[in-house]
Amino acid sequence: MRSLTESEKSSFQENGFLKLTDLLTKEEVDSLVRWTSEVKNLPNVVGEHMPYEEIDATGKRVLCRTENYCNYHSGFNGILRGEAALSVLQQLSGEKMHLFKEKINYKQPHAGGFDAHFDAPAYNHIKATKHLTILMAVEPATLENGCLEVVPGSHRQPIPLGEDRCITKEWCDMHDWVPVPLDTGELLIFGSYLAHRSGANHSSLGRAAIYATYNCDSDGGDIHDEYYVHRRKLWPPTHERLVGEKYEEGAVLYGFGSPMLTIQEKA
Repeated sequence: MRSLTESEKSSFQENGFLKLTDLLTKEEVDSLVRWTSEVKNLPNVVGEHMPYEEIDATGKRVLCRTENYCNYHSGFNGILRGEAALSVLQQLSGEKMHLFKEKINYKQPHAGGFDAHFDAPAYNHIKATKHLTILMAVEPATLENGCLEVVPGSHRQPIPLGEDRCITKEWCDMHDWVPVPLDTGELLIFGSYLAHRSGANHSSLGRAAIYATYNCDSDGGDIHDEYYVHRRKLWPPTHERLVGEKYEEGAVLYGFGSPMLTIQEKA
């Protein structure tokens, strides 16, 4: 079990994020790479894991992300609901944590980026709370392939949002964005009020990354399945969508700032 230093805890509180390079063992990292490929290639099944597509820069329809896979993959379930991850998060939050949601963003070559935003507007309809997210790099994340960029300390500031629920351009232009490159197996922990964004993938290689988001026990306990029941209703995976249905409410609530909206635009 990884014990955080006081310096690491202070840095997280001050900056709103914390990079860790030593939480996962080599065996766990190797497994994450293998499991990500397994999830990416799962057959589409109605009512189970939730894959979403996008239209990339070449006009090709590609897989953007998969959500809600832990209940259907024992390996990921063991890691994302395991003691190592939960212990680190508890040291930062001060209480027991529960997996709230999980996704894999594949960001394949030519895939789009994610506009500047913070995550709380996509979560607080379930319960108003502060979440913590662990980003695990499956493939190296670089500036060329669209690594995460953050504004240190932005979680302690009021951040204006536009009608699209993304951060306004004026605010973005006034602040310094710091890229956070990650090697395979490295982690970034951040909260749901930290401003972040990522660029498109301009490389010839993928930039798959796992994002596991957690809520405090005092904020409703285990509400993972409740979240995904609501999400599936308003913003179902691409293969479950009905012809002619626009899913406009779900697009606003769950799709804002993401390449998933390119499918919406083509519908």
